[in-house]
Amino acid sequence: MYTMRRLGTLAILTGTLILQGCGLGSKPKPVSEQIVDTGDVTVEVIETGSLNAKRSVEVKSRVSGRVKALYVDEGDLVYKGQVIAEIDPQETQLQVAQNLAQVRGAEAGVRRQSIEISQRRVSAQNALVKAQSNLRQVEMELRIQPTLTRSGIDSSEAAFAQANQAYEELRDVTQPNARTAAEVSLRDAQVALENANLEIERTERLLEEGYVSRRDAESARLQKQLAESKLRTAKENLDRLSRSQSLELSQAKERVRQAKSTLTQSNANTIQDRVKREQYLRAVKEVSDARNQVRDIEAMIASRDQQLASVSQLRSVLSDGQRQLGETRIVAPLDGIVTKRAVQVGELVSSLNSFSAGTTIVKIEDRSQMLAQLSINEIDVAKLQLGTSADVLVDAFPDESFKGKVTKIAPTNVAASAGSTEAVVKYEVEVTLDSAKGKLKSGMSAKCTMKVVNRKAVARLPVDYVGKDAVGYFVTLPGKQSKEGTRKAVTVGAKSTTHYEIVDGVVAGTKVLKPKFNGPARKGMMDLTVSGE
Repeated sequence: MYTMRRLGTLAILTGTLILQGCGLGSKPKPVSEQIVDTGDVTVEVIETGSLNAKRSVEVKSRVSGRVKALYVDEGDLVYKGQVIAEIDPQETQLQVAQNLAQVRGAEAGVRRQSIEISQRRVSAQNALVKAQSNLRQVEMELRIQPTLTRSGIDSSEAAFAQANQAYEELRDVTQPNARTAAEVSLRDAQVALENANLEIERTERLLEEGYVSRRDAESARLQKQLAESKLRTAKENLDRLSRSQSLELSQAKERVRQAKSTLTQSNANTIQDRVKREQYLRAVKEVSDARNQVRDIEAMIASRDQQLASVSQLRSVLSDGQRQLGETRIVAPLDGIVTKRAVQVGELVSSLNSFSAGTTIVKIEDRSQMLAQLSINEIDVAKLQLGTSADVLVDAFPDESFKGKVTKIAPTNVAASAGSTEAVVKYEVEVTLDSAKGKLKSGMSAKCTMKVVNRKAVARLPVDYVGKDAVGYFVTLPGKQSKEGTRKAVTVGAKSTTHYEIVDGVVAGTKVLKPKFNGPARKGMMDLTVSGE
């Protein structure tokens, strides 16, 4: 214990001697001096972040289905347009075939309706011409009624006989022949449909046994659809013929009746004028009806236009299906490296559309350009601007340095965009490297040194030798009559943590004094002046 006390005493005495030897126990020396020198003034912002590829994409499919093949794996290099995966196209092919059949059926319906419009137009125009002709004839008869009355009986008898003969010929010869032809066509269509059904059954059996191709089966189905269409057409033709014959027969009967009535009227000359007048009114109505039939054609045309719109819509659906069929081959959208393979062969993937984000197949990064993502506090980020150069050090390559530039400064702080309540306000900054050299990887740590100010070979002073008050910046020059020196106003430029750039007021080589300390007096252990001196 005694030894320890002696050692402590010696240490105190030794410390006192050292302090006295350093002048701390004596009177203060004169204020220190400094020469305005020439050098660099550099202000840097240093931050650590992580590297990422400037371009990175998640490759997705626009077609849903099962992954048929994957041609790349993680770490593989790919090129833009290279096939990297395939989606099984069977379902899409079937949908395209169905859409094609619908388009063809709709087009056939439009063609059939166009033919019917042409026929109805001719029929309606002929009926109108006939009605107008009949009206003119009635008008002439009405004008020459006195003459007609005299020869009416003979003419009416001849007309009656002719009308009756025409009716019998229509009923016994013309209509039976036409109906027989239509019924023959119907039977032929029924036989063709039965043959098509038999052909489908035979083809499907052969398809199951592997003797025919699926294309032959599809062709047999199309033949059945064609036979069904022909059968419907034959039935419609027969129905239309029946209606037409009924109308013709009715018209023929009407002509017979009219002829007989005319004969009766011829025999009853006293009421002939009134009968002609009624005929005239009836002829006017027939013209009106014929004109209405012509206008009905316009309604049929509008209906056909509606069907044409449906055909266009079906064609659009078909085109979209064909596009989807082409997109079952997934290609790389850019040159790069596969960093992630998210699915396996045989997995189901959903398509990318307005209702679904789609399933990621692979992720590709273009590492020809890399960037460092940094979070920089608000004080330092205010010093940065786009284009500021940066030196980048990567932990994985300690012996190499990379060059880059600031290419992005986020307009909103990180906390605001993330909904955080952090006290430190930081902003996202991106530094794009000039060259990635093909070996940098995403996620590597990177230390970025951004030179905000880099003044070369300028007049400068340490910050301790430049004072500032309400008037401005100043330095203290040595004075002959004053120990505190003479005050000299200066203009400063850039400021680093250690130096001021001196723009005006003094030049390099000028000797200056450290400004007098105007802060609070030192007390306690900070005051080492020996008392009594």
